[in-house]
Amino acid sequence: MMAIKASIAIKKTSQNGKNKENGTINSVHRFISESLSWKLAISFSMSLILAIMLYPQILHLAPPQYSVGSIITKDVQADRDFLVVDKAATEQKRAEAVESTKPVYDYDSELPVKIDTALSKAFLDMRNNLKEDSAKTPDNAKLSSEEAKKVFEDLLGISLTAAEFETLNKKGFSSDISNNIVRLIYYTYSDKLIGNRDTLNLHKSLGITIRNIGNQEERELNDLSSIIDAGKINTIVRENAKTIFKTEYPDKVVVSIAQKVAIPNLTFAKNATEKRKQTVADEVKPVLYKLQKNEMIIREGEKITPEDLDKLDAFYKGQEGNRFVHLSIFSGIFLTIIFLSVIFYRMASVRFRSSEAVNTDLLFMGIAVILQVILTKAGIFICDSINLPYELDPSYVCIYVIPFTAATMLVAILVGRNEGLIFAVFSSLVTAFLFEDTASMFLFSLIGCAIAVHRIIHCERRSAFFKTGLLIGAVNMVTIICISLLSGKIFTIEIPVDLAMGILGGLLSGFIVSGLVPLFEFAFGYTTDIKLLELANLNQPIFQELLMTAPGTYHHSVIVASLVEAAAEEIGVNSLLAKVSAYYHDIGKMKKPHYFIENQSGWKNKHDDLSPQMSSLIIISHVKDGCELAKEHNLGKAIQDIIRQHHGTGLVRYFYDKAKEDSKASGQSVQESDFRYPGPKPQSKEAGLILLGDIVEASSRTLTNPTPARIRNLVDSRIKQVMEEGQLDESDLTFSDLKKISETFTRVLTGIFHRRIDYKKPSK
Repeated sequence: MMAIKASIAIKKTSQNGKNKENGTINSVHRFISESLSWKLAISFSMSLILAIMLYPQILHLAPPQYSVGSIITKDVQADRDFLVVDKAATEQKRAEAVESTKPVYDYDSELPVKIDTALSKAFLDMRNNLKEDSAKTPDNAKLSSEEAKKVFEDLLGISLTAAEFETLNKKGFSSDISNNIVRLIYYTYSDKLIGNRDTLNLHKSLGITIRNIGNQEERELNDLSSIIDAGKINTIVRENAKTIFKTEYPDKVVVSIAQKVAIPNLTFAKNATEKRKQTVADEVKPVLYKLQKNEMIIREGEKITPEDLDKLDAFYKGQEGNRFVHLSIFSGIFLTIIFLSVIFYRMASVRFRSSEAVNTDLLFMGIAVILQVILTKAGIFICDSINLPYELDPSYVCIYVIPFTAATMLVAILVGRNEGLIFAVFSSLVTAFLFEDTASMFLFSLIGCAIAVHRIIHCERRSAFFKTGLLIGAVNMVTIICISLLSGKIFTIEIPVDLAMGILGGLLSGFIVSGLVPLFEFAFGYTTDIKLLELANLNQPIFQELLMTAPGTYHHSVIVASLVEAAAEEIGVNSLLAKVSAYYHDIGKMKKPHYFIENQSGWKNKHDDLSPQMSSLIIISHVKDGCELAKEHNLGKAIQDIIRQHHGTGLVRYFYDKAKEDSKASGQSVQESDFRYPGPKPQSKEAGLILLGDIVEASSRTLTNPTPARIRNLVDSRIKQVMEEGQLDESDLTFSDLKKISETFTRVLTGIFHRRIDYKKPSK
């Protein structure tokens, strides 16, 4: 017994230092007031800091307005290295690129087929008309010659002389004539390009790009001598007729119609050419030259030249928009206040959440977003400082290695998933302002943050940070590919480097968060799953003290933990939080252990000498004592909340009934509220589980013959009683959950109270 007392004394001595350390943290927590003024102060302070970080140019005056030919009034010297666009050289480079762009000509390889189809249809229609006219009665007048000629010309889109049409009409628009015309057309167009020579001569030295309008295939042609002039097409058709028909020269109408329907199959595509030249001009990168830090841009008294104006514009580009300084400041503050207001509304919507907890979360998230801006700015600075090959721009290549998801992961782990998602939107929006391509960077950051919140929410091992970082890196790679596809830069040399930077950025986020989580967890009193695993160790000093001072409560807590852990897994809630909270839910009984029946070893009950009111006060006070011990040992808000809620607003019925009996004799009234726990009722499924497990386990000790049927009846009746009292109304537990809880409690208790063999005493 002396050894046990000595062990307890040593453990209490070792805890004194830890309690002092925890006292410092608790003083920080107490410093965060519960008043609304503190919420406003936190919101405004964080908003102001963030606005200043996002708009560093507010420390400078608005840039002066310059114009070519004006006299500069003071020396202007570069305070940093920066690049200037050489507009003259850039324009010359663009003009050269445009001049070297070959014009586009559309080539219709299917033109002979189209003419063939039109001729065949026109001749067939006219033959059909002749047949119909011959069948008409005198009452029905035939088509006049002029009308028939007009119809035929409309079908072919050409004009005929009266003699030509009369020849065709006399021969009944014979198919032989149309076939001869088609033969002549096919021969004329056979592998020949026919175009306007006047236009082609303008591009003779440069060559042309021929685009087949059928399949959109392109080829370049530098030697234009093989292209036939469209002005000579009549002569070509006539000569081709001699070659094809030889001695059997066809009717003149065949050659005449062939000459009229033959049109150039190579035409200048003006719109396509202009569009291509514009694209080439847009793709020309500007010619830059560098001005170094401390280099004199222009001296006082000098006249501003166009080149000087370009330098001044580039120099003041960083201060762009300073004439809207005040608007920028208030916009940044307003944006941040809106975010914090949304977070506050989300937290306030929870039925029970202390004002101190809300203030702590607001302060933490304000610090988190500032941390994210610092990380992003540091990444941008490092990227700009890296020397890369000329083909790679460090400002765009290295930005993907910045840990955009770090702060969001911290919020998701320490505060919650819903708050993490809201924070992800705000954090992505804030960091996107730091880049020129705001939309792409917002999308890149938001997608990574959303994946991080979903993946990191329940991390029970340190390796979870690395795995989450690897997943974020993979998602970053996919996002980079999508952004590159949208911008048309998928086949550039920067893409492999971008992908490597993307996966490194995800891993870097994981490493940073793994190092910062313990720091913020300690400073703000948060409880993560990793900390819960540490608290689940039964060798914790506070648990060993519970074993020594209140062994019955210790045994009760272990059994309750077994019940709620199994039930939590069945209904899909955080089983680790439920189990660890069950371990610590009754630690307040350590202050007065012998006033609780499970710790009373003798027949003497200390409550026999107390009034029911005093006994009830002692019993109820173990909740308050437990919360104080949880704060002293830095168990975290989640466990403190469950300790506070694990009896809800339940009635200490035994002493209440006893007080009512005593009141009959004394004539004094009894207030039921004096015998109720202060609450609140369980605000989560885990807290509701602890309440049910506590009641069921305590009731199970009263069973004299704990058969499975009796255990089931006991469990069902206790759950029904708690539900009817309304203690679970705010816990979000459903009837389906309660059914699963009942079955699980019955199974676990049946295993605990299983029948044993009655061993007979050995015979002598």
